[in-house]
Amino acid sequence: MCGRINFSDSAETAKRLGVKDSDTPREGDVNGFACQDSYIFGLADRAPDTLRHFHWPLIPSWSNTYPAYQSHNARSEDMADKPAYKHLLGKRHCIIAINGFYEWERSSEKTPWYFSMADGSLMLLAGLWDYNTKLDAPVLSCTVITREPNQMVGEVHNRMPVIITRADADIWLNTQLPYHERAKVLQPIENSALLKVEIGKSINKADNKSGDWFNGPDEKPLSLF
Repeated sequence: MCGRINFSDSAETAKRLGVKDSDTPREGDVNGFACQDSYIFGLADRAPDTLRHFHWPLIPSWSNTYPAYQSHNARSEDMADKPAYKHLLGKRHCIIAINGFYEWERSSEKTPWYFSMADGSLMLLAGLWDYNTKLDAPVLSCTVITREPNQMVGEVHNRMPVIITRADADIWLNTQLPYHERAKVLQPIENSALLKVEIGKSINKADNKSGDWFNGPDEKPLSLF
């Protein structure tokens, strides 16, 4: 899954992507997660030269209420069967630009790890977007597509976001291509493209925005035996 992320403010994200910003600048979040008031930044296939501020999670265009189910991630294996996503395939694709994401190793200690791009570039996640006009105010929103992990992420978690290269992002956003051609980019990224770092457990607190977990993992107590 992809539920906790680190992303820069919209101005910095637009600059690094080489596009213009579409809205009033918004701050980034070193410990962001999907909720009713959250935004993340990326590009939509309708106008890929402009940064969009997407509400996260996705609110389907046909919904009269805020979703009671989880819609921040769409499973690549079955999204074509899900009412919230199937009408978006081949029609409303996006990429989400972040610095990296967090996952917790499913051990007794739930060790947290941070994944980013090995070359220091923005991490581009494949997603789907929708536009809802049935709520109090129109909402542009998105979901991040996930899949089975590559080996590196699989050592920590059984799911990962679909991370694509800039060249593949151009394909994913290309409205002139049929969906089956665009969908070819939804593959696991090479292990060598990612950097995996163990971090401190202060990341576990969702309201902690200090970034102090990047100082390193917590010291383990010394054993007397």
